[in-house]
Amino acid sequence: MMTKTIRTIIIALTIGALLLVGLTSGCAKSTPNPPPQVPASTSNADSDGDGIPDTAEKVLGTDPLNPDTDGDGINDMQDNNPTIADTQFQPSTGPVGFKITNLMVENNYDPVAKKDAPDHLEIEIQNTAGKDIPGLVAYYTITDSTTNQKESYILPLSGLVLKAGETKSIHFDQAEGPGHFRANPNGLYYTSKNELRFSVTISVSGYEAQSAEVKKDAGGAETPD
Repeated sequence: MMTKTIRTIIIALTIGALLLVGLTSGCAKSTPNPPPQVPASTSNADSDGDGIPDTAEKVLGTDPLNPDTDGDGINDMQDNNPTIADTQFQPSTGPVGFKITNLMVENNYDPVAKKDAPDHLEIEIQNTAGKDIPGLVAYYTITDSTTNQKESYILPLSGLVLKAGETKSIHFDQAEGPGHFRANPNGLYYTSKNELRFSVTISVSGYEAQSAEVKKDAGGAETPD
């Protein structure tokens, strides 16, 4: 658990380091052979406006493009555990209207491009309700089997409608487009090379929530061959 004090110290140290780099770079401009300019990645940018510089987000393990990384409704700057969803997730109840037919976290394949795809969390869902289902929400956890470090995320699948009788794959990654939802690029999936355990629950009002689990072998996320 990372307290606000520790998080504040990390942010302050990061900002201080960036300012020092900026001052050093500025002084160097008057020398005969100035060093290359500081890359934009070392600037004090805060892309998601949550009060945490992008460079500090990498250290904290949070998403620089999402002010609420874990989706629990608490801004990362105010959240004691910004990669652990503090909101109690309540799985939906009711008749079975859909099911998880496949869950992948590695060796992914892009059927449209007909080639291997980068490793990512992919969930295949089948509608068995006989009518369209909107408003699905994903709750998933990632646990490092070696360190027991855990992350949990709540992610509304905004814009997704599972048509009657349809089977659809949804992707949690860095790609954009229909069926793709942003994953935390600084989270365990992308930073740990240990075996990871995934637990996924898909929930929607009026139907029984469906869950599945899968393990990812040690080695970290991989790019397609």
